[in-house]
Amino acid sequence: MTTEPDETAEVRSGSDRLKRVLRPALALLAVVFVVWAFRDLARRWDSHAVRIAWGLAVASLVPLVLGGVTLAVAWKYLIERMAATRVPLGASLALHAESQLARYIPGKVGIPVVRMTGAKGIGVPAKIAGSSVLIELMSFVSVGGMVGFGLLAALGQRAVSAQLGRWAPVVVSVLGAVVLLLIVVDRNRCPERVRRAFAIEGRGPLVPRRLPVLHALYWLTWAAHGYLVTCALGADAASGSAVAGVFILAPIVGFLALAAPAGAGVREAVLSIGLVPVVGAAPALTVLVLSRGATLIADVLVWLLLRRWRIRA
Repeated sequence: MTTEPDETAEVRSGSDRLKRVLRPALALLAVVFVVWAFRDLARRWDSHAVRIAWGLAVASLVPLVLGGVTLAVAWKYLIERMAATRVPLGASLALHAESQLARYIPGKVGIPVVRMTGAKGIGVPAKIAGSSVLIELMSFVSVGGMVGFGLLAALGQRAVSAQLGRWAPVVVSVLGAVVLLLIVVDRNRCPERVRRAFAIEGRGPLVPRRLPVLHALYWLTWAAHGYLVTCALGADAASGSAVAGVFILAPIVGFLALAAPAGAGVREAVLSIGLVPVVGAAPALTVLVLSRGATLIADVLVWLLLRRWRIRA
């Protein structure tokens, strides 16, 4: 007679209880953070300080669209390595773009659900498509943190570095070590329970070596977007470069805030901390609105572009 099923059920029950406690707590912390950041922003608002260069604002869409395609290509590469099979190019890129739109659902549950329901169409098991979210996330966040803090350390002005960039050397070193472990350590070293839960099979590193490179390219498109949209509000080249790294860190924090759809509010709060010392309160608030609008438009454009490609294919 064995008690293993009972023990498993007990572990799951404890995990569910922990999630029920943590999610409201994290949501409350996110709300407090957003209110604090925007209260200070509103206090310093000056409606006469804003003038928008619409050409640069529209141009900031281009790197976001390129980034969306790059991220889809990175996922195709990952899912092929996880499933040990080739997948159709158009269908896999379109599925990824569709899952990216689903991140606007609170809790981020839409991303794995969309990928799992579309897995059959690209010839991979649903479990692998769902677990790819975790593997992708480990590289996505680690590389993003490295690139974001690295740009702050290299280009950030004193006002920005004092708030967000002072820990750059430590953060970049730690995340660099994480990425190195992900691309070097064999997946067979993962605990058996973890490998079964996330459908991790075969041999080789958990994260394919090309994946962090593609994710680095993706995050650089966000830096380019940040530079252009900041300059659209009158910032000079040095100021636009100084805050480029913040446009990488903000969506990462927003993505990790499970209660916020697509990081709405949390991402803008982080951006405001980096933008206000450089461009001022009124331009900063306008940048937040323009950037959020550009992100939504770019997500839809990428989805339409890749969906049309899949239909033609």
